[in-house]
Amino acid sequence: MNALVTVEQQNNVETYRASTDAAALCKDIVVATASDIQGRRYVCVEGWQAIAVAHGCAASACKVERVPGGVRAIGQVRRMSDGAVIAEAEGFVGEDEPTWFGGTMRSWKWGQQRGEKIWYDKELPKRPDYAIRAMAQTRAISRACRSAFAHVVVMMNAGLSTTPAEEVPFEGFDEARGGSEQEASAPAPDRITEAQWNEVTALLEATSSDVAKFCEVYRCKSVREMTTAAYERAIVKLKEKLAKSSPLPADTATDAEFSDITEDDLPY
Repeated sequence: MNALVTVEQQNNVETYRASTDAAALCKDIVVATASDIQGRRYVCVEGWQAIAVAHGCAASACKVERVPGGVRAIGQVRRMSDGAVIAEAEGFVGEDEPTWFGGTMRSWKWGQQRGEKIWYDKELPKRPDYAIRAMAQTRAISRACRSAFAHVVVMMNAGLSTTPAEEVPFEGFDEARGGSEQEASAPAPDRITEAQWNEVTALLEATSSDVAKFCEVYRCKSVREMTTAAYERAIVKLKEKLAKSSPLPADTATDAEFSDITEDDLPY
């Protein structure tokens, strides 16, 4: 079905059928824009908005304000046909989140032994106010869409979590709590193999790519810590770049190495 599925007053059977049609209509974009975080896949705001549009709805945020403890925004899902609000939710960025308001964050790095994690405290700077407000709005939109359409993600049967990606810490929920000694020594799941690591590093060197920018885009602390899902996407990009590029001296590399990757590919 290649048409919008209008959300109107329907009986239960019609509502279920409409959601099934919408799931098929927007599955590709939801899966393509999903974010890989510590071996799990989460739906990003672009995916939630696609689901809303497939139902004939539009999602937006309003009432962004500073409140005790952080910044809050209200997300709404409206029917395009009559402007009626069918879902509403709050998005919040808390002062207790070092990623946004700065401070000390518990983090980890790989040790010398395979699968060994070493925990340490990492100091982070405060993000600009506009970025904090933007993330509050993004979370509000995703949360409002989730409250209305979480069942559609389940219908897609694509291994996606219904928790909005923007609400998930960089290290995932378990890692953000610091982990236990047993977790710290356990092998990390879904990591690239030694052969895959060698392939990526060779392509990065061959294309004179900015490794720091590469890791930022693919949400990993280092190339060795990439997930296999991120590897599969990255390897296509790197091979395309190698095919297009002409040989350049190493000292001519610029920030344009990832010019085909936009801000929309980043976490906020």
